[in-house]
Amino acid sequence: PAARPRGAMSMFGNFGVNLGSVGNLFGASGPRLNYDLGEAYPRAAGGWTHYRATSKEDGSAASVFKFVCNDVHKERVRVEVARNGAKRLKTTRHPNILMLKDSLEVEEGDKLTIYVVTESVMPLEEHLKDLPTSTSQRDEYYALGIRQVATAVSFLANDCALVHGGVSMSTVVVTDRLDWKLAGLDLLSEHAAIGRGTHGPAPLVHAAFSVPDQYKPEEYRRGDWAGIPGGPPWAIDAWGLGCLIQEVYRGGAISRTDQLREVDHIPQVLLKDYQRLLATAPERRYNPKKLVENSNLFSNKLVETITFLDNLTLKDSIEKEQFFRHLPRVMESLAKAPVQRKILPQIGEALVFGSAPALAVSPMLHAAEGLSDDDFAAKVTPTIVKLFAKETSGSKETSSSDKLVRVALMENLSRFAEHLPNKLADETIFPAMSSSFTDEDPFVRELTLKATLVLAPKLTQRTHGNLLKHLSKLQIDPEPPIRANTTILLGNIARYLAEATAKRVLLNAFTRALRDQFPPARKAGLMALCSTVDFYEPGEAAQRVLPAAAPLTVDPEKEVRECAFRCLDMFTDLLKRFSVRVEEQGAEKASEAHKNDAEKAASKANRGGANLGGALAWAVNAAAKRVGGVAPVDEDALAGRARRPEEEAAARGIDMSAKSFGSDAPPPRLYGEAYTPTSTPGTTPAKGGPPGGGRGGVQGVQAGGASHGREVGSSSHVSEEREVDDDGDGWGDMDDDLDLEAEKDARQRLAKLSARPPSTSAVVATNGGMGNGAASSGDGWE
Repeated sequence: PAARPRGAMSMFGNFGVNLGSVGNLFGASGPRLNYDLGEAYPRAAGGWTHYRATSKEDGSAASVFKFVCNDVHKERVRVEVARNGAKRLKTTRHPNILMLKDSLEVEEGDKLTIYVVTESVMPLEEHLKDLPTSTSQRDEYYALGIRQVATAVSFLANDCALVHGGVSMSTVVVTDRLDWKLAGLDLLSEHAAIGRGTHGPAPLVHAAFSVPDQYKPEEYRRGDWAGIPGGPPWAIDAWGLGCLIQEVYRGGAISRTDQLREVDHIPQVLLKDYQRLLATAPERRYNPKKLVENSNLFSNKLVETITFLDNLTLKDSIEKEQFFRHLPRVMESLAKAPVQRKILPQIGEALVFGSAPALAVSPMLHAAEGLSDDDFAAKVTPTIVKLFAKETSGSKETSSSDKLVRVALMENLSRFAEHLPNKLADETIFPAMSSSFTDEDPFVRELTLKATLVLAPKLTQRTHGNLLKHLSKLQIDPEPPIRANTTILLGNIARYLAEATAKRVLLNAFTRALRDQFPPARKAGLMALCSTVDFYEPGEAAQRVLPAAAPLTVDPEKEVRECAFRCLDMFTDLLKRFSVRVEEQGAEKASEAHKNDAEKAASKANRGGANLGGALAWAVNAAAKRVGGVAPVDEDALAGRARRPEEEAAARGIDMSAKSFGSDAPPPRLYGEAYTPTSTPGTTPAKGGPPGGGRGGVQGVQAGGASHGREVGSSSHVSEEREVDDDGDGWGDMDDDLDLEAEKDARQRLAKLSARPPSTSAVVATNGGMGNGAASSGDGWE
């Protein structure tokens, strides 16, 4: 390139920076801009053109400011001022000043092109055209924006002793998150250097002609450079800030100085401060710092909310808890745009970096309500993934905090599960969540069960196989409510299992539940059998379901007895119709008709009504509400301060002394009720009788009856030796712990309840689910 005249650098001293020298590193072809330029905005400050742009690497949005000079010798002042703007953007960092990403200078002979790449922004003037007029929410938003620009001006003047020299609507841009940022730093100069006038390096002096007179105070307009350093460093920019306020509230740029006297549209709470900013004497102009700190304009919910979030790391735990507890109600009164575009990302970032408590999860999801799937995927899903997969540093405090956040996410899972892609839920969310199945806290284990119900439709068969391994262990959990909820969960995910898996697992699991010593667990098993009636062949129903359910017709608990009778009625009615059809139509057609009848019965049960399935459906809905956060979150439970069972029972009006199970056991409950499980002695299910897998016939039924007769109402402990799973299938040994005395009693009781005991011989229709021929899958359900 041609040598630059010596006068260019001598006039500006050493403030100019030749960014074009970097281009020599790229060889003869020169550097290339790594962004695609889109449509240009109508106006931009100085000699720049503002383009929408996208990155060629990742497609992310950006803004590109382009400066073109066709003759660097004739327009050297413009060139050096543009270079100063690029340099200042690079070296001046502040949350309320436009952030530079990259810069590039290309010289082609006498032609010079400068590219400045920044975060994606749009001119304030264009942004204001899209806002509603004369609303309280709009005025709150204006106050927030003016405060942000005033903060930037205060930073330059009070902290850096710099003068912007061109503050107005044309030098303010708005980000995608609705942050107003100060741009157009071409004239940015040291306050003291302005006093040297044209002999100094201050760009503001040499390019003052580029700023219209209406934006200049008197001393600036007449060029009193020597007198400016005698005034405060904010004097010139305070005037510009007053001009900005006038333009914002009038809805457009001003063209004359006398328009600053028009105050009808200026809010009364701001009028006095506005007039101070435009004081004639420089030393009397209002310091923008005082405007930020003292103006009543900024005493509104939007400004207070965002200011609190900006300073969240400085707040103590009590302040954070109070703030996030009330935040959802506050957001109801705010405009949707700042809530979704500003507050939502702030909460998400605070959660990821650990400065926000777990209580902030619910306000984050509240702020995300109404987002489209694409917006949710861009603004919320990445945060959720990071929170689920967040690795702790190993310290007790950090681990506890992350655990509470995960608990809060599972509590609110139904509020965002619909937005999660199936692949993400299956490969990322569920694997991260499944570690909580083995958590030492019963509350977390039970909550994981409930959350799994929401994700189940999105999981693959392979993941369902892993889930079944967890459920096989949870069905023998020491906590009675967890055992009952496991059965309920399994009954409701049955439709998502492969047919072969369902036939192998369901009957084994549900008949095991019928022998549980916790009454709600037995009831849950009966409910699940009715809900999945269409999964069982007639032979399975006759030889395994009826013998397993019949002993519960004499259960000590009335609800269990009623459920048992309804269950028996449903299955016997289906078997009666099947028997008639066998004689009339033959076994093959009768089997087809039986399947259709069973599907109708299951559908009716799952829809609810006056049958057992209605109770099951009610339990599922209650669980969904609990997981979805509709009910208030139990903060004591989240903080590990769960009440004792006696206190919980008293609060619910339950007399625990009147229950037939152990005195230390929690009150009976079903899936979804607000009881927090605690360690309860004597609740581990006994291993008596076959677990429902592979052993049909009278012996299995009698063993089941013996187990039932021995365990109901008992609070005795089961020894650890008898808890050993000798077969390694997750169900314990099926024969070693049979009580011969109890088995004899069970035989006698069954003989009285039935005209003749169930037979293992004549079975109409083939029952492929009986016997031990199925190959083991290793998931604990054999």
